[in-house]
Amino acid sequence: MKKKYYFLAVLYFLFNFSFGQVPPPPPPKKINKSDKIYGDYSQKKDKKQKTKNTVSKIEIVEVTNDNFNDEVTKKSIPEFKISIDESTDIKSIYYFKNVESLLSKLDTLVSAEQIISLTKYKIHSKTINPTYLDNLASKAYKLNEAKKYIEAIDVCKEILKQSPNNITGHKESAYAYKRLENMDMANQHFLMMVKIIQSVFKYGDGSRNKPFILNNFYEGLSIYEAKFGCFPSKTRLILTSEKMLLGGYDCFHIMRFSNLTHWFPMLKDGDYKVE
Repeated sequence: MKKKYYFLAVLYFLFNFSFGQVPPPPPPKKINKSDKIYGDYSQKKDKKQKTKNTVSKIEIVEVTNDNFNDEVTKKSIPEFKISIDESTDIKSIYYFKNVESLLSKLDTLVSAEQIISLTKYKIHSKTINPTYLDNLASKAYKLNEAKKYIEAIDVCKEILKQSPNNITGHKESAYAYKRLENMDMANQHFLMMVKIIQSVFKYGDGSRNKPFILNNFYEGLSIYEAKFGCFPSKTRLILTSEKMLLGGYDCFHIMRFSNLTHWFPMLKDGDYKVE
């Protein structure tokens, strides 16, 4: 009888030990299938975390519409067919000032089409400066890491003033307000961030053919951290043969892209790789 109990005890130990191991990073040809947005402010998280890449030599796999089978990349991505003229038509629901008003009120009833139409209008009218937005975004992120939440909020306000549908602006605002225990504002900015990310994924899958439609490069970093729970370990800028400037983001050895062609005139040789 003692031998029997000893054997059961060993089995119990091995079972618990095997399920107590830290899981390995996802394999190169699979991505997170969850719809979860990380940083849900109903959950308690005390630190912003960056993903550390512990594997030095693993092939980076680009997202395409046929090498992944999850809902993000396998679904049919529609063409965005709303004309820029709609953004300048005062009677249109896509009139840029109307959309900006909805966003400034943190009204989550704003549609995905209105959100993307504003991004396209800002790009078309050259009323955003991606370099300036990137600098502000990086500053806001660092201020939050340094627990300077009030200062981070002030910087985020500057981001949202120029780019009201900016993912980083809402994400870092939500984080800062949460740390200051202003849960009402934290939740409002968080829900707006979720709405904008959903809009970006409705009209882009991160592939070269359907890159994300973003205001600036840092928004891609914020998408990865919020949607996939990691901070890209590697980034790159690529000028394609079609003269499209792609911003690449690698996490878990998977590369997704955003279309940043509007940033190209502000860059110099050496800032990007030419294909």
